[in-house]
Amino acid sequence: MRRSAGLLAVVAGALVLAASAEAFKPSAVTCPSASVVNAALGQKNKAPTSTVTAYLKTCTYRGMSVTPTKVEFQVDTPASFAAAERADVALGIVKIKGLGQAAFAPRSGGFLYVYKGGGESIKILSPLSTLPKLETLARKLL
Repeated sequence: MRRSAGLLAVVAGALVLAASAEAFKPSAVTCPSASVVNAALGQKNKAPTSTVTAYLKTCTYRGMSVTPTKVEFQVDTPASFAAAERADVALGIVKIKGLGQAAFAPRSGGFLYVYKGGGESIKILSPLSTLPKLETLARKLL
């Protein structure tokens, strides 16, 4: 019984993501230009490279550090966004008001997660960037 309940939850989650995928298509997103990312974050990165799946587009910017800056556009739901936020609470997070429908970042910095709505979230990973700079970039992407 327990195994079938777990399987049912996985299937239900897949159906929710499939429905969200119909509303938001990562393949349709254009990566922000390096000049936009560099201006917001105060960096000197090269043009982005990108990878795309049915649920995620990752734009990678190399040039500033060993760890590249990444901007991800992901199929998401309010429930899965909230679950990600709850999972990171133990690490210490800052909730950011007025940025998308919901947003949070770890207190340690370098990462920002924004639920844009319409089945889409945006993640920005830039380990050397402050939260205000990450917020500036997120506002340009919304």
